[in-house]
Amino acid sequence: MGGMGIFRVKEDGLNLGSITETLNRHGAQSVMVQKFLPEIAHGDKRVLVIGGKPVPFSLARIPQGSEVRGNLAVGGLGVAQALSKRDLEIAEALGPVLAARGLLLAGVDVIGDYVTEINVTSPTCFQEIFDQTGFDVAAMFIDALEQALTA
Repeated sequence: MGGMGIFRVKEDGLNLGSITETLNRHGAQSVMVQKFLPEIAHGDKRVLVIGGKPVPFSLARIPQGSEVRGNLAVGGLGVAQALSKRDLEIAEALGPVLAARGLLLAGVDVIGDYVTEINVTSPTCFQEIFDQTGFDVAAMFIDALEQALTA
């Protein structure tokens, strides 16, 4: 969702009640809570999994200035990088599960060593990875799609 509705609440909990009331509309809407991971300073990495296999590059979306969100839609800097050992481990573990569930394309978001989200509705970053590395993510997707259609 482009970072919409993400708040950082510090240990003092200042405004936590108001934030919770606003987000959950007095109990009518679910709210997701996540521990703050200081590794966000190095980026919220989008690891793409296509046809159960990881794309060899992720896009680290790095927060800029005083912002804690790395989403490109809020001004995060997108830096393509080879998958780390941990990124690869995560993608290889999740890939077969995602494929078995019929998910040809998923974006696994990783901060530090932790999966924070599996995005199946808008797993973006194809273009940024291609522009910075030359790896043709779209071609990998089309190949996986053709293979799925002929299987």
